[in-house]
Amino acid sequence: MTFTARENLRGRPRLTVVRATRAPVPHEPTADWRRVAQAVTACTYELGEFLVAQRWARVHEVLSERRELLSFMQRMDLDTEGRCCLLSLEQATRESDAAINAMCRGAHRPARGHA
Repeated sequence: MTFTARENLRGRPRLTVVRATRAPVPHEPTADWRRVAQAVTACTYELGEFLVAQRWARVHEVLSERRELLSFMQRMDLDTEGRCCLLSLEQATRESDAAINAMCRGAHRPARGHA
Protein backbone atom coordinates (compact mmCIF):
# COMPACT_ATOMS: atom_id res chain seq x y z
CA MET A 1 0.00 0.00 0.00
CA THR A 2 1.36 3.42 -0.85
CA PHE A 3 0.48 6.88 0.35
CA THR A 4 0.91 9.92 -1.82
CA ALA A 5 2.21 13.20 -0.48
CA ARG A 6 -1.34 14.56 -0.34
CA GLU A 7 -2.58 11.73 1.86
CA ASN A 8 0.41 11.93 4.17
CA LEU A 9 0.31 15.51 5.39
CA ARG A 10 3.20 15.11 7.83
CA GLY A 11 6.63 14.44 6.41
CA ARG A 12 7.75 12.50 3.37
CA PRO A 13 5.57 10.08 1.40
CA ARG A 14 5.75 6.53 2.71
CA LEU A 15 5.98 3.28 0.79
CA THR A 16 4.98 -0.05 2.27
CA VAL A 17 6.11 -3.20 0.46
CA VAL A 18 3.18 -5.54 0.12
CA ARG A 19 4.86 -8.37 -1.75
CA ALA A 20 8.46 -8.95 -2.72
CA THR A 21 10.60 -11.61 -4.33
CA ARG A 22 14.21 -11.84 -5.45
CA ALA A 23 13.26 -13.91 -8.50
CA PRO A 24 12.48 -12.16 -11.78
CA VAL A 25 8.80 -11.42 -12.12
CA PRO A 26 7.23 -12.58 -15.39
CA HIS A 27 5.66 -9.84 -17.51
CA GLU A 28 1.85 -9.77 -17.30
CA PRO A 29 0.21 -8.06 -20.30
CA THR A 30 -2.94 -7.39 -18.25
CA ALA A 31 -0.88 -5.41 -15.74
CA ASP A 32 -0.05 -2.86 -18.46
CA TRP A 33 -3.60 -1.83 -19.26
CA ARG A 34 -4.47 -1.88 -15.57
CA ARG A 35 -1.68 0.62 -14.88
CA VAL A 36 -2.90 2.89 -17.67
CA ALA A 37 -6.49 2.62 -16.40
CA GLN A 38 -5.28 3.47 -12.90
CA ALA A 39 -3.45 6.51 -14.29
CA VAL A 40 -6.66 7.66 -16.03
CA THR A 41 -8.53 7.32 -12.74
CA ALA A 42 -5.80 9.26 -10.93
CA CYS A 43 -6.09 12.03 -13.55
CA THR A 44 -9.81 12.21 -12.91
CA TYR A 45 -9.18 12.52 -9.17
CA GLU A 46 -6.65 15.33 -9.76
CA LEU A 47 -9.07 16.99 -12.13
CA GLY A 48 -11.67 17.20 -9.39
CA GLU A 49 -9.17 18.77 -7.01
CA PHE A 50 -8.13 21.39 -9.57
CA LEU A 51 -11.74 22.18 -10.45
CA VAL A 52 -12.54 22.82 -6.79
CA ALA A 53 -9.45 25.02 -6.47
CA GLN A 54 -10.34 26.75 -9.78
CA ARG A 55 -6.86 26.16 -11.17
CA TRP A 56 -7.93 26.30 -14.81
CA ALA A 57 -4.49 25.89 -16.38
CA ARG A 58 -3.96 22.68 -14.41
CA VAL A 59 -7.47 21.52 -15.37
CA HIS A 60 -6.51 21.90 -19.03
CA GLU A 61 -3.22 20.01 -18.50
CA VAL A 62 -4.90 17.12 -16.72
CA LEU A 63 -7.64 16.90 -19.37
CA SER A 64 -4.94 16.65 -22.05
CA GLU A 65 -3.03 14.04 -20.08
CA ARG A 66 -6.18 11.97 -19.59
CA ARG A 67 -6.96 12.10 -23.33
CA GLU A 68 -3.40 11.00 -24.08
CA LEU A 69 -3.63 8.06 -21.71
CA LEU A 70 -6.95 6.96 -23.20
CA SER A 71 -5.59 7.14 -26.74
CA PHE A 72 -2.57 5.10 -25.61
CA MET A 73 -4.88 2.52 -24.05
CA GLN A 74 -6.90 2.31 -27.29
CA ARG A 75 -3.74 1.25 -29.13
CA MET A 76 -2.90 -1.49 -26.61
CA ASP A 77 -3.60 -5.16 -27.20
CA LEU A 78 -6.50 -5.61 -24.76
CA ASP A 79 -8.31 -8.70 -23.59
CA THR A 80 -12.08 -8.71 -23.01
CA GLU A 81 -11.78 -7.23 -19.54
CA GLY A 82 -9.44 -4.52 -20.82
CA ARG A 83 -11.84 -3.58 -23.64
CA CYS A 84 -14.73 -3.34 -21.18
CA CYS A 85 -12.60 -1.16 -18.90
CA LEU A 86 -11.66 1.08 -21.83
CA LEU A 87 -15.31 1.50 -22.84
CA SER A 88 -16.24 2.42 -19.27
CA LEU A 89 -13.39 4.91 -18.96
CA GLU A 90 -14.28 6.52 -22.29
CA GLN A 91 -17.92 6.86 -21.27
CA ALA A 92 -16.96 8.34 -17.90
CA THR A 93 -14.57 10.73 -19.64
CA ARG A 94 -17.27 11.93 -22.05
CA GLU A 95 -19.65 12.55 -19.15
CA SER A 96 -16.94 14.33 -17.17
CA ASP A 97 -15.97 16.52 -20.15
CA ALA A 98 -19.61 17.48 -20.70
CA ALA A 99 -19.99 18.43 -17.01
CA ILE A 100 -16.77 20.46 -17.06
CA ASN A 101 -17.84 22.28 -20.24
CA ALA A 102 -21.20 23.11 -18.62
CA MET A 103 -19.41 24.41 -15.50
CA CYS A 104 -17.07 26.57 -17.56
CA ARG A 105 -19.92 28.02 -19.62
CA GLY A 106 -21.79 28.83 -16.41
CA ALA A 107 -18.70 30.38 -14.80
CA HIS A 108 -18.26 32.90 -17.62
CA ARG A 109 -21.84 34.19 -17.59
CA PRO A 110 -22.68 37.33 -15.62
CA ALA A 111 -24.88 36.82 -12.60
CA ARG A 112 -28.60 37.38 -13.11
CA GLY A 113 -29.52 41.03 -12.89
CA HIS A 114 -25.90 42.14 -13.46
CA ALA A 115 -25.78 42.09 -17.28
